Amino acid sequence: MHRIIGTLRLEVRAPGGGVAAERRATNSVMQGGAALIADLFRGAAATPVNGMAVGISSEPPAAPYDSVALTTSNGDGSAALDRFAVPLPADSMAVEVLADLLKVRVRVRAVVPADAANSPDAQAASVQIGEAALGVLAADGLSLARLYNRVVFEPVAKTRDQELALYWDIDFPFGS
Repeated sequence: MHRIIGTLRLEVRAPGGGVAAERRATNSVMQGGAALIADLFRGAAATPVNGMAVGISSEPPAAPYDSVALTTSNGDGSAALDRFAVPLPADSMAVEVLADLLKVRVRVRAVVPADAANSPDAQAASVQIGEAALGVLAADGLSLARLYNRVVFEPVAKTRDQELALYWDIDFPFGS
């Protein structure tokens, strides 16, 4: 079957670089992500995927795949995370043609630094991260204005001294 397939590997890194936890999950393209690709294709959008964000929900995406944001607040509406979105510089992406597999692979590497994606409550030692997404950064750089995808995984604790390293492989098929 020819379809876009994306996978994520997330590492929680302790100070010094040691891996404290790891998760792997598959990608779900959101309705808005398909529209983003269509808009880029026809020239109606000028900004490509240029950001990444994390959130606290691990509820799997389901039809109609219309999520427009990750969960970054608690049930009472208070903020659960601060600085949960990061820009993706051009050198964070690489493109590789896998001719034998009839695929073009986009590899994305993003790092959420230790001082980001923490609870606004200074007394909270950790937060549970259960989702991640690629998309278009909002003008203020604090969130994603458009989601391309959403990946959920078994929640992982992130403490204030840990960074998150996220590695995506997204395969675009070609041929008949």
